[in-house]
Amino acid sequence: MNIIALTLLATLTSGETSLDINEDKVEKPLVIACYYTWYTTLDGPHKRWGAWGSDKPSDFSATGSNPDQLIFPPHIRDISASAYPLVGLYDSDDPEIVRWHIQLAKAAGIDAFFVDWWGAAGWQQPPGYTHDVFVNVVLPIAEEEDFKVCLFDETAQFYHDLNTVKEWAAGYLAQFKDNPAYLHIEGKPVYGIYQVPFDPRLTPEEATSIRDYVEERVGPVYWILDKIANGENPITGKYGFMIPEEWIALDWVDAFMGYGTFSVQRIHTYEELAPQYAGMAKQIQRAGKAAILPLHPGLDNSRLQEGSYIIPRKQGDTLRAYIRAATDAGADALILTSFNEWPETTVVEPAMTWDDPYRYLKILADWKGLDFTPPPVPENRVLLRLDLATP
Repeated sequence: MNIIALTLLATLTSGETSLDINEDKVEKPLVIACYYTWYTTLDGPHKRWGAWGSDKPSDFSATGSNPDQLIFPPHIRDISASAYPLVGLYDSDDPEIVRWHIQLAKAAGIDAFFVDWWGAAGWQQPPGYTHDVFVNVVLPIAEEEDFKVCLFDETAQFYHDLNTVKEWAAGYLAQFKDNPAYLHIEGKPVYGIYQVPFDPRLTPEEATSIRDYVEERVGPVYWILDKIANGENPITGKYGFMIPEEWIALDWVDAFMGYGTFSVQRIHTYEELAPQYAGMAKQIQRAGKAAILPLHPGLDNSRLQEGSYIIPRKQGDTLRAYIRAATDAGADALILTSFNEWPETTVVEPAMTWDDPYRYLKILADWKGLDFTPPPVPENRVLLRLDLATP
């Protein structure tokens, strides 16, 4: 176990940076799961469907999906996901749903959530929804549950005003960083920046300007940048996963990660992943930075878009392959994509459409050496079940 991973684990489990850890007890790298807070329901307090449906054509339907339509009454609706939540559709600001999610994550050995972040998000419906969910629900419940969360900023990719991105990053980090539930590494609050690998918005100079602006106002930050790309890896000399060299050269970046392999290459077996993960980890670590490699339980966006791509789940063998490839590569931490991104169906959240709703959480727990015991479902939810289970 390398020193970066030891420091990550020490910080997460203690909140301190000077904890002396017995290396013999450190067996597995940290797992940080991507967590989404954009869901609303028609019968919930917001009286509208948010992120559960889509009016765009998909490979499944030329007219998209409409949650108003019941497929199997009285509960199963037409949604833009290829699996169905065990507890049905929910609002992201339902405190008991958030508490259940965090308890599930803890039971599976997930160490923290990367929470999707859109700043003030005045364009959302309802306006500022994801901001309000984080501030009013996720952060306080994480504190109550002794769990860690941090921001995964999507505005740097999708918002067009860089000055606003800087102001939001500095302002919100200043607001959240001292909360006991906010994730710190090496004594610094963690801030993740998301980028689309095939069309990244930021240049290295712009990212550096965000860093300079934020740290002048907040102090030191632990920066995690999503920069996975394809190219000739300088370690292996072969074409594959890598971080562009102009980004590796930035001395202020603490860790590089990849949100997903599926936007870069369509591979998912251990034999395909292992050499690429090894080369990518070595490239990052040679520069003195932490390597955070992605895990996927599967992917199926056929109900979301046309020209879909499917990573088969293979009854959990796909997730096991990613775990093995990432740990064999010596990853300092792992990013799980995702806990609950239902439209792309990369989820590990329990699904009623799997023969074992908890399969992927059990796989993570087993790998972490834990006996998985599912927490009680929220009292206001009905467990859904069909005889149409799929893997």
